[in-house]
Amino acid sequence: MSVKITFVGGTREVGRASVLVRGEEKSVLLDYGVALDHEPGFPMHVRPRDIDAITLTHAHLDHSGAVPTFFVSRFIPVYATPVTFEIARILIEDFLGLSGHCLPYEYIDLESMMTYGKRMPYATSQRIGDVTLRLLNAGHIPGSAQALLDMEGRRILYTGDF
Repeated sequence: MSVKITFVGGTREVGRASVLVRGEEKSVLLDYGVALDHEPGFPMHVRPRDIDAITLTHAHLDHSGAVPTFFVSRFIPVYATPVTFEIARILIEDFLGLSGHCLPYEYIDLESMMTYGKRMPYATSQRIGDVTLRLLNAGHIPGSAQALLDMEGRRILYTGDF
């Protein structure tokens, strides 16, 4: 029974927030954001086939802005509150429309993310194989959540922003 935590982005910087949590059976990606400097910066690459689920803690682009990249080649369930999905759609659409740079995804990939999105109310549980996910109110922006994972006999709380 082991859990491996990899910080894919967002350390010592604002933006590119992303943490990959791997258990024996399942892997969950917590956020996958962009850095909004002169040109967008993306987290380290994570192979879509290595992820079983994505959890968004909130809609700000530094936590959500790179998630649609996974829908270019695969459909992965994304878990977040209903309000987070509503706000993320608006922010990512604006990001696509206003960015003067070539991004690694398009509107159709955002639509796939919304289609495969699993809307979770606060304090409900969702099983992802041997992992249990709960979203707790983070109080950062409307819809923001802390992700509580129970896996491999361990409990991991990812706060996102609060």
